Amino acid sequence: MKRLYEYARWFGDRGGASFIIHPNCASLIDAVPGNRYFIVNPPTYRRILNDWGYLDAIIAETGTPELYYAYGIPVYSRVGRVNWFHLSNVLPIYSRDIPLSVFDRIKMRYLGWRIQRNYRHADVISAESDFSLRQIRIADTGRLFLSVNGSDDELSDTFSDGGRLREKIAVVVGTYKYKALWDSYRVFETLRRHEDRLTLLIIGDKRQIPSGLLRKSGVRSTGLLSRSAVVEYLERAMYYISTTRVENSYNAASEGVFLAQESYISAIPPHEEMLHGVPFDLVSVPGVSHSVIHVRQADVSRENLKTWNQVVTEMMARAAS
Repeated sequence: MKRLYEYARWFGDRGGASFIIHPNCASLIDAVPGNRYFIVNPPTYRRILNDWGYLDAIIAETGTPELYYAYGIPVYSRVGRVNWFHLSNVLPIYSRDIPLSVFDRIKMRYLGWRIQRNYRHADVISAESDFSLRQIRIADTGRLFLSVNGSDDELSDTFSDGGRLREKIAVVVGTYKYKALWDSYRVFETLRRHEDRLTLLIIGDKRQIPSGLLRKSGVRSTGLLSRSAVVEYLERAMYYISTTRVENSYNAASEGVFLAQESYISAIPPHEEMLHGVPFDLVSVPGVSHSVIHVRQADVSRENLKTWNQVVTEMMARAAS
């Protein structure tokens, strides 16, 4: 949603573009005027049989676009003069050793098959980290392009410590199975040995949190929260914890790393890309099979971050090349 909003804002300020969006994103129509919006929501059976059937009527109305940008949706044929596929989730093409439900694993493999068999229709294929780009197996690597998420908030002056008071809370954001919440709890247990009365707050869909974890002492679930409420918790937190096994980008962790006093995050490639040139420690946590990065907010650098304006400008320059 963040990328969609920022792209809509960027193009809306520059004469407009056409956006095909889900009904859940309809608020964009009033929030970001200046663009043309088409709302589509095909039923599941139609997505399985004809995932892009809505395009013909839209293209008949708009004409052939200069750029067709598909966010996570396979490019089933050539649509625009330049056709761009953006990998929004790395799980369809990289899921080995990643904890997923049986249903999610089947769904991801099927989507991955669709994505990979249609690489040939894309002039440009982008992803949000160098790690994700390495998972895209094509002969012509010149079509690959790194397109990170913008970090305007993290780059703003409001994302500085400012001597704020910290509460004895450790925050985890996200409850999908691959977030490895039991590993997050084990990090929390280690921290609690040295920080009396520390509480673990898990932000996200409570239904996906293991029931045994919710019964543990010192663990609280907030449920789903607005982004502003998440930021408020992170600003007050002594610790941010993310033991996710895989990510397409570092954005899921960047706000926590820039806001919490200290962070413990999994040593996966996108996190290491975010912290390139930043001093951090690799630590072992009892019961956690993978190393964990420990980084202090005071040491974090913004050198590796980009604004959304940079991200979209670079994209348009690549599309025109």
